[in-house]
Parts: sequence; structure tokens; C-alpha cells
Amino acid sequence: MTINSYMRIGNYTFSPFKKNLPVLTLAPMAGVGNWVFRLICAQLGARIVGVEFINCRSIETSTYKNRQMLDFCDASIYDQTGISALAAQIYGNDIDLLAKGGREFERRGAQIVDINFGCSVPKIVKRGSGAAYLRDLDKLYQAVYQTVRAVSVPVIVKTRIGWDDDNINILEVIKRCEDAGAKAIAIHARTVMQKYKGQAKWEWIARAKENAQIPIIGNGDVFSVADAIRLKTETNCDAVMIGRAAMANPWIFSGRDTATFRERIELACQQLELMAGFKGERIGVFETRKHLSLYFKQLPPTSEIRKKLLTTECLKTLLSVLRDSLAMEFTENKSSNLSLTKKEAGALAWGGID
Repeated sequence: MTINSYMRIGNYTFSPFKKNLPVLTLAPMAGVGNWVFRLICAQLGARIVGVEFINCRSIETSTYKNRQMLDFCDASIYDQTGISALAAQIYGNDIDLLAKGGREFERRGAQIVDINFGCSVPKIVKRGSGAAYLRDLDKLYQAVYQTVRAVSVPVIVKTRIGWDDDNINILEVIKRCEDAGAKAIAIHARTVMQKYKGQAKWEWIARAKENAQIPIIGNGDVFSVADAIRLKTETNCDAVMIGRAAMANPWIFSGRDTATFRERIELACQQLELMAGFKGERIGVFETRKHLSLYFKQLPPTSEIRKKLLTTECLKTLLSVLRDSLAMEFTENKSSNLSLTKKEAGALAWGGID
């Protein structure tokens, strides 16, 4: 089946990276969506890259961590090249602060402001943020309405299909968001109560697309290129959002489930060097390690290379381990499938990823 699609959000038009591939976007993931990983995914074909979600109350708090999260330095690259667009995601229970945060995101270079109405983490929901808005659609409408009027860039929404199986209200949510001025909606096809358990209910993405007047971005249970294509063809969604699968395989945005050993080594070295420059050697190496464990998951647990990748703290030593491994000629051109199994994806579904 030929997939010919594009997605328009505001003044932006997004086309697939290549023929027969949907428009693919990177989900906003806490602890993952820093500018280094965003840029890597954009270079590989992600048409929108999501910033890890940011609490609206932290915008005015000038801590080192907050300054790092608000570092949108990659946005200028997307402005200049057109390869992607940066969508900065905000959450919180104070509508005025959501709007104020949206303005600050725009000031810092965000091309799109994204409001999170889908986070199912209990401590977030209990405070009236994230998916809590699905139980108060009047407040949801006001949050979108005021944010839209506070910024000049497009405002989009990330949400779930409803609170539980007895309270699936995604069609009403879409109507409220449209009326408030949202330009697109990304839908994780699970309920809040499901979290990441069970099967994503793609049929609700299809129904959303049938009823919506704005683009629908489908999300949930996309672990391979075939999954992304199937979600597009089964639901007719305008784009497919990829989260956990991209952590293990950023090449998925190029329409590939595999990468050679050399490609993985070169990407790992690039990511380590950029992260060390961004966050300092100790934290940069530590935060990149979760990706290294996935890029090289096919290495046996007893492999000396694997052990060193997961324990070495010195950047120089770690880069040497990676580059020296290329001397092993028998592995250099061997491709490995990096697609996540459902079990592997489940292990990555910690609190902030939503």
C-alpha cells in the first residue's frame, strides 16, 4: 500500500522522511527528550521533536536543572534547515501559568507549544495536572483557549482516550480542543487507568480521525516501522508519534528497524560527546548509558564490551572502548534488529514517559 501523506500544523507542513512511511514524530519523554537526543532523532527523520514535559511552575524557578530543560538551542537548527520542528510540552494545574509558560517557550525558540493532558503518573494527576483534565473538560477548554491566545505559534495537545473504559471521552475532548484553537491532537490510545498495560485501542484513533477537523497524531504500541505503518493505514491518522521505541532505535525515523555495529558505535560516540558537553562528563555519561544498553542489547551479558559500556564512567575511556571495538571486523557490518519487544517496552515505561 502506498502512503502519501503530509500534515499541516499552523504554517508548518510536515512530509514523510521517505516514500511509504508516515510522518513520524518524537514523543516528549521525561529524562530523555534533551536537545542532544532531539537533534539526533531530527537528523534521522523525526518531523517534530518533543521536549521532555516541563512543569509550568518551574518556568520561573532558575535552577540548573530547569535551565537545562529549557535549553532549546536545537530549535535554531530546525529554523534554518526545516528538517524538524521543536514542540515544547508544558503541564500543570494553573491555567494562567500554562499560558505564561507557553509565552516563555515561544520566547526561547519553540516552534510549537504542546499541552500535556495525558500524563497518568499518580502524583501528577492528584495535583490536578496531566490526565486530571480529562475529568474537567471546562478547565481543559480554558487551558487551551488561554494558551492559544498567549502565543503566536501553534498550540497542540497530548492526551489519552479517556479516564477508564467506562469513561472514554476523546471525541468530546477533541471538540473542546478544536473550539479553543488547538491545531493538532496527539492521542495515546489507552485510558488513564491502563497506564501502559494491555493493548492500545487504535480504533479510538480511527474514530477520532473521522470526527476531527484538525490533525490527529496516533500513539501507543508502536515498536517497529511495521507498527507505525499499520497504525497509519488502520486509522488514517495524520502522523505517528514514537516514544519508547526511539530510545532503542532512533533509526526508526528513517524507516529502519536495524543498524550496523559501526552505525551504532558512531551514534553512541556522537551522543556521548554532546551529552558530556551539555551536562558535564559524569551526568552526560550516566544519562546516555540507558541508550547504550539498548543500542547494544544484542551483546551477551557476559560480553566484555557490554560490561565496559555499562560501568565505565570516564568519557575518554568509554569512547576508546567503543572505537576499539570497531577493530573486530566480524561485527563491523553486521546489522541488528533494534525493535523493542512489548516486555522491553514495558520495562521502559517509568513515571514520566507519557
